[in-house]
Amino acid sequence: MTPGRWWVPVLLAALLAVLGGCGIDRFDAKGWAGLAVDGDALYVTSGEGRVFALNVTGDAEGTGGRPALLYNPFPPTNEDGLGPVYSTPVLGAYGGESGTAQDSIFLVTYENPEEDDDVGANVFALNAETGVQNWSTVLPGRIVGTPAVAGNSLVVGTDDGSLHAIALPEDPAALPGRTWAPFQADDRIWSQATVDSGTLYFGTLGHSVYAVSLADGAERWSVALDGAVVGSPLVLNGTVYVGALNRTLYALDAQTGDELWRFGGDGWFWATPVYDDGVIYAATLGGSLYALDASGNRLWSLPAKASGPIVAAPEVLERSIVVATTEKIVHQFSRIDGLEEWSIGVGEQVRANMTSQGEVVYLIDSDGVVHALHTGQRRELWTYPTDN
Repeated sequence: MTPGRWWVPVLLAALLAVLGGCGIDRFDAKGWAGLAVDGDALYVTSGEGRVFALNVTGDAEGTGGRPALLYNPFPPTNEDGLGPVYSTPVLGAYGGESGTAQDSIFLVTYENPEEDDDVGANVFALNAETGVQNWSTVLPGRIVGTPAVAGNSLVVGTDDGSLHAIALPEDPAALPGRTWAPFQADDRIWSQATVDSGTLYFGTLGHSVYAVSLADGAERWSVALDGAVVGSPLVLNGTVYVGALNRTLYALDAQTGDELWRFGGDGWFWATPVYDDGVIYAATLGGSLYALDASGNRLWSLPAKASGPIVAAPEVLERSIVVATTEKIVHQFSRIDGLEEWSIGVGEQVRANMTSQGEVVYLIDSDGVVHALHTGQRRELWTYPTDN
């Protein structure tokens, strides 16, 4: 087992001790990858690089407590796994002009094919209805962050500091091209690019936030912060909200990058901030969840307190908000005042982003087990191990 296969390099060697103190000193591949839901299908990527499509109709009622597979996993066996995956599978459709639009799953893997003889590609497109591979391609550098579908491009950042725009072919089975030459940032890109009004916003481990043109990859602005950026920026009404690993959430002008305000928390803002109905929710590695308005004012008298570091983005439901921690516990808080309504242990750490449908939250733990939690009934519906 090589270190490159099982460890994501942590920010800088000098920060290893700090990460260890936060309980996340070792980034095991298993369970880091996220999941996505669309209708009756829950798409899950295991840490070893296999994609599962689970039928969540009725949330596994009548199936013995476990959802059925919609089709065989891709690749079909663990031995054929694509290697560690740290990003969420992304759903998208393209090729619509000729009537060939197809729902697709886009998957990126951590390994750099140029450095690993066992890996032939690190970007894949699958048919979402069948799980059959449409195409694959190679990007230099390892990939940690989740790709973003922007029009007919797939935007991917790598750990060599390059932002790539892959041109999605009109025929889903054809090989992709490049929309523009790679944009070179100052450091590793773990941040998923956020697309807004023709601009891509992302951060780097070199403490920078960039705004890049989606049309041609030209830089519109960049700004230096006082901490590394891991999460995806949140862009709302002309403002970019981005958390950094210096206990600070920043609000930047989307047109210029000028700082509008900053908010200090009790720990690093690793998780991507989320928004719903006028409220920004931002979580920290200190285990706190803050509710802020667009001007950075607290809406709860005290932050919601979870059991430990929060790496996964909070999941916002109609009346509550759910966070998962590296202490193997999932918490449900009231959106009104931040008070805890329910919590449940899930057996292992949760680092990957969750997803939800109605009152059901889906997550994968670091052992690669998928959990379905019903927040209204406050119980676990089922689990599904991806290492079968």
